[in-house]
Amino acid sequence: MNLSEEYSALIEITQKTGEPIKTDEAHVIVHANNILASQDTPGLAIDAKETEYGVRATFTVKAGTVLEKPVHLCFGHLGKEGKQIIESKVILEEGAKAKFYAHCIFPNAIEFLHAMEGEINVGKGANMTYEEVHVHGPEGKIEVRPVTRVIVEEKGKFVSNFTLVEGRVGNLSLDIEVDVIGRLGSAEVTSKVYGKYDDQCSVRDVVRLCGENSSGLVKARVVLKDNSFGKFFGEIEGAAEGAKGHVDCTEVVQGHGCAEAVPVVSVTHPGAEITHEAAIGRIASEKLWGLMAKGLTENEAVDVVVSGLLR
Repeated sequence: MNLSEEYSALIEITQKTGEPIKTDEAHVIVHANNILASQDTPGLAIDAKETEYGVRATFTVKAGTVLEKPVHLCFGHLGKEGKQIIESKVILEEGAKAKFYAHCIFPNAIEFLHAMEGEINVGKGANMTYEEVHVHGPEGKIEVRPVTRVIVEEKGKFVSNFTLVEGRVGNLSLDIEVDVIGRLGSAEVTSKVYGKYDDQCSVRDVVRLCGENSSGLVKARVVLKDNSFGKFFGEIEGAAEGAKGHVDCTEVVQGHGCAEAVPVVSVTHPGAEITHEAAIGRIASEKLWGLMAKGLTENEAVDVVVSGLLR
């Protein structure tokens, strides 16, 4: 494919992610280590450079700026083999508000490494939502290694949603750490993963509440079928007066899937309150029987139930 064809193919596939890229909105589109398109918007500065295996980019939302439309980040590769390494830094200055939507697209990957190293700073009174959605093909063993470190300042709010349910997961090692250092700051981290075949899924979500009256939520929904394996490690630390947090994990296994859940609550200040709940179970047989009675195969019935759980 030439660059124009790569661009068109990636744009078309983003239709599956639920919030497709619109060319009149701020965006950066990357195939392999080629920046195919980049467009900023008033109040948003984008500095993106190509590297040997990917890109290095900094996104700065200026103080007081409220971006009404999402900023789209599309990182993808249409080949079967290779690697892509993304280094990103997002800065929301005081009072800024923005939503970033990352489309990670690897429909043909079989032997592939996709690594992301992210740094996010949510300034005083700023509000950031980060959505990361993956689209993989039905075959292959892609390795996905997203690592994100976040700082949330006074009255700042950070919301993260990671979704990998389309195609095979491959080997996933998701690692997110959020430090809420400011008074009345908050963080919500949600991960949704659907493992199949012999996929290996590891999710580590950690939130540290160091600001007075700060709050946090760590939530995971992991479904494992066939011979896949999944481990969820979720931790919230209450380290300040009035800090409140909750860890919520649900894992569902079918076939010979295997799941582990490790919710950790840590309180290092007597005025903090942290709770947790975790559940591992199977899809109720009566739900599957009801769908199969309507003509679905067992696998199709499982997918219908899972789609509701991971919605």
